Amino acid sequence: MDEDVAAERPPPRYVLDAGCGAGIIGICAAAAILAIETEQLLVRTQDRDELARRVTLFNAEKNHIPSAALESYTEPLLAGPENARWDLILSNIPAKAGTPVLEDFIRRSAGLLKPGGRVIMVAVHTLADFFREQIKVAGAELIREETSTEHSVFVYHVNAAAIAANGQAAAAKAPAKPAACAPLMAGVGFLEKYPFYIRNSADYQIEEIPLHLKTVHGASGFDDPGGAVLAVAKLIRRLGPENIYPGTDPLKGMSHNWPLLIHESGQGFFPCWLLEFLRRENRLPPAASLTLPPAMVLSGRNILALEAARHNTAAVLKTSAQPEPAIVPAVDLRLGGGALLETTAGQKYGFIAVFPELLPQSSLPKEADQLAALWQSLTSLLAPGGVFIAAFGSTDAERFDRKKPAGFIRLGDIKRKGFRALGYKC
Repeated sequence: MDEDVAAERPPPRYVLDAGCGAGIIGICAAAAILAIETEQLLVRTQDRDELARRVTLFNAEKNHIPSAALESYTEPLLAGPENARWDLILSNIPAKAGTPVLEDFIRRSAGLLKPGGRVIMVAVHTLADFFREQIKVAGAELIREETSTEHSVFVYHVNAAAIAANGQAAAAKAPAKPAACAPLMAGVGFLEKYPFYIRNSADYQIEEIPLHLKTVHGASGFDDPGGAVLAVAKLIRRLGPENIYPGTDPLKGMSHNWPLLIHESGQGFFPCWLLEFLRRENRLPPAASLTLPPAMVLSGRNILALEAARHNTAAVLKTSAQPEPAIVPAVDLRLGGGALLETTAGQKYGFIAVFPELLPQSSLPKEADQLAALWQSLTSLLAPGGVFIAAFGSTDAERFDRKKPAGFIRLGDIKRKGFRALGYKC
């Protein structure tokens, strides 16, 4: 920014903070630009984590950044409006995003710049050689590099004038100019459009039911369903479909239209298993529309995990008449409650399964009680007669069960691999 001022260049007005975390980089950029230029500024911050989006907006407000100048979204790297182009792209790039994703970031970011635009990227020092090479491969020009013992900062752009000056004779020696790139578009078909996000494609088995899932970079649980899922699956099998989804008839399928909600479904192990379990226990042909619930909603913090879960669940549903599941980014059921009910047009859920990602209590106000808040959220989300199942570590499970309010009946309790699954009926 200081260099722009010294060179009497206008400050960047369209800025993207890709992988914003708590919003520090994007907020600092907004504050610096607003000190020079107060009109036509848009800083778009994005992160795969819904909690990061909320924290970024909180920090922006605390630092007096106008809402018109800074927006925040839960989305993959370099997602955005179809025709978006940027004067400045900033990123403290996540090293564990996956090599194919990092390669795409360099190529796509160069292609999303306005004329004269720049990318400023911070990376761990161990990836410095990789990024230098990728910048060259992308046809971009590295115009500055700063290094420390742990990190490297790369500044690159597309030098259209230099490429044009090379002429036809030098074309073979010069990197090709980056092709115009489109921003990523989250939504149905995400993995088909961006297969470089796929990390693994493998067969699994949960409670004797075989599954095939594709898992993605940027989300945990890519190679194992985890102990919480195994505990909940074991509890559901013990209870039977008629108890975990009231109204289920082993011969007639679902007798009502209550939707299902799975919160923090990971990459889709549990919702895929649940649908296969209901299909098998109802003893109906795979294509019969009554074998499966009429609607399923997946919620959670990580948009990449949600896209993987939607893709995998859609593969299970492909032979039925049911639509693909809806996904709703939500930190927890309380904060996401409004959006979760809006997704079902106000209809409450007949079955809710939750795999809570509890925040460290030390990071919260003393009066904050995440377990009590979870119970409170069920009042507005769970239909009368509906069933709720959750999996915790043993200590949290004991505390959660002690907070059970009146009106809930415990259906079952099971331990598996360090986790405890609890089931209740409203």
